Amino acid sequence: MDFAFFLFSSFCERGNFFHFTIQTPSLYVCTDVTVYPDPEALGSQTNYYKHKNRGKTIHQLQIFLQTNVTNMPHSNCLAISSVFFFLFSSFFFSTKATPIYSSHVCTNSTKNQPNTTFQTNLNLLLSSLSSKATEATQFYKTTIATQTPNPVKGLFLCRGDTLAAACHDCVTAAAADLKRRCPVQKEAIIWYDVCMVRYSNQYLNNIVPGVDMSDSNNVTSISISLDRFNELLAGLLNSLATKARNSADKKFATGEVNLTSSVTLYGLVQCTPDLSLFDCRMCFSSAIASVPNCCDGKRGARVLLPGCNIRYEVYPFYSSNNTLTPTIVKPRPSGGSGVEVILTFVIPIVAAMVLFTFGICTVMRKQAKSVIQLWKQTNYSEV
Repeated sequence: MDFAFFLFSSFCERGNFFHFTIQTPSLYVCTDVTVYPDPEALGSQTNYYKHKNRGKTIHQLQIFLQTNVTNMPHSNCLAISSVFFFLFSSFFFSTKATPIYSSHVCTNSTKNQPNTTFQTNLNLLLSSLSSKATEATQFYKTTIATQTPNPVKGLFLCRGDTLAAACHDCVTAAAADLKRRCPVQKEAIIWYDVCMVRYSNQYLNNIVPGVDMSDSNNVTSISISLDRFNELLAGLLNSLATKARNSADKKFATGEVNLTSSVTLYGLVQCTPDLSLFDCRMCFSSAIASVPNCCDGKRGARVLLPGCNIRYEVYPFYSSNNTLTPTIVKPRPSGGSGVEVILTFVIPIVAAMVLFTFGICTVMRKQAKSVIQLWKQTNYSEV
């Protein structure tokens, strides 16, 4: 009894919010209550409980539950229902993820000044890359102002398992971020989790510079020797590199290998599609060869090069469906069938949320009555 009251006091001290657990016979509903009804309304003797730091009374808890939960008006139930409807709908419909930055390189070989022709061309290039990413394209390469003294070459590459919408969001964010991180460089590259954007006023070198990123955790936490881990890792990455460079379109491959009966190693490799078979093989070889130097014994790592990238983890980090789903706007069928399709999905979802939230109110009322009866019997038997 004292423990239940202490929990309730602790929850309610937090302020103006509702918090409850549907677990019989516990129920916590906290709100900002400043006025309590007359204790005589219960028609029973008051049983006081003294907290360590402040005085509390059991009858206040009983009256609060009786007046604020069991007799909860319809408007209060609607308020709680609205809160759950908002939270559930926000969770259900918020599917847009924020692009995750990985690394960048700003070369210091050449620099430009603000408000120059090169800067204007660079802005046009980055805008062009962002717009092309809306066309269900995972790779795009172009040159702005080719016949001028200030041409700018650029490209973007999205990971092979990335959906069109996520590719566009990533390229747009990366292009804007690249201008901020490398404001005066004439050559720069930036990597995000699912895309890469780069530009240069010269030839786009596909081997260097590069970035190595590794997990801080070692494989010692896995029941496998370091030699065996490196052997399985090298076999996985080399087989994926062969598969990717020989593919006709995306030069992208994923795969996995069992380290132990309970731990799986996942790998991903990708070349830019414009590379020749030889250049792709050289890029992969350079990336894989750098793993022992940068990431030996690490459970996860990424090697990011302008022309290719490799990654491995002990958890799945890519989609098993390695196809790009284009977001093409189809013509609306006659007869309003497009609206009917939307309603077919929306109406059941809304109905389910309404039933769920009102069901919560019903359970709250029933459990509150049981809790009051139990506390009354316990307190009055102690008097």
